[in-house]
Amino acid sequence: MKKYFFLILSALTLINTSCSSSDSNEQGLTETKPVGEFIDDWSFSVFPKLGDNFDLAEFKMWVPEDVSDLRAILILSNHANGGSFGWLSLDEWRNYARAEKLALMAINVKTTTADGFYTNASGGSGDALIKALDTITYKNNLTDINKLPFLMKGYSAGGVFSYYFSNFKPERIIAFVNIRGGAVGLTSDTNNNTPGLMLLGENDAVSRNQNMGGVVLSKRDKGGAFSYAIEPDVDHFGNLGPSWELTRAFFSVALDKRLTPGSNTLNVIPENTGWLGNNATKEIFAFDNYPNITKHASWLIDESFALKWKAYQAN
Repeated sequence: MKKYFFLILSALTLINTSCSSSDSNEQGLTETKPVGEFIDDWSFSVFPKLGDNFDLAEFKMWVPEDVSDLRAILILSNHANGGSFGWLSLDEWRNYARAEKLALMAINVKTTTADGFYTNASGGSGDALIKALDTITYKNNLTDINKLPFLMKGYSAGGVFSYYFSNFKPERIIAFVNIRGGAVGLTSDTNNNTPGLMLLGENDAVSRNQNMGGVVLSKRDKGGAFSYAIEPDVDHFGNLGPSWELTRAFFSVALDKRLTPGSNTLNVIPENTGWLGNNATKEIFAFDNYPNITKHASWLIDESFALKWKAYQAN
């Protein structure tokens, strides 16, 4: 009987050892699973993890060859489940990047399930962007730029992603622009000091415009650096040219005001150094000269941008 007991005990020990080894191997495989794969030297696809809010997350960078001392990375994002890779080859963005010493990054992120949506940057899509940036810059020996702050410009769902990213990583965002991205709600106050511009189309869906304008006014109620502008006679799918032009003007001022040479820590722009725009009349004023309630006005980053904000809305 004693002999049989030791035979059974030995068998159980062998089984347990085998299971432990198998568990260990499985854990090792999990830990060494790659975060993604390269599409080419400058494009990287991040694999979704369990619980991530995307099914596909591809990112592509472009860095000017003739520019040193890059200041920031401009993120370009397009409509729902639509990529922006083609924008990287446009002269208007490349020339702007050279002039302002920027790298460009385009995104192609898709959600095909009903569980969440990639526009919520804190749901996994924001981390995917940062992973892709780190991986691409490491491969191309540009690790000195992977910690640079971001400018974020997005159209429709891409604009929503830009807005929510400003709440996800406010310390990384110089400024953001949301063009006709109406699926926005109020975030916490962490991005109140991030200059944000919402660009509405006059003939877009009423709900989109109400959401975007409502967020701006709620942020302004707490002194947030937010504004909105309405482009006349344009619906959701209208020409993006004027909005892109205003975006570049906004970003150029934000770069100068938010960055200190040699540092990636972003400056806070005092509210009373900006200008204010009356959203009804489109009149503009220096902050201290505004004749109405300042919290009800769009906050404009400086006088030069205030003039462009007014012209953008002229019929």
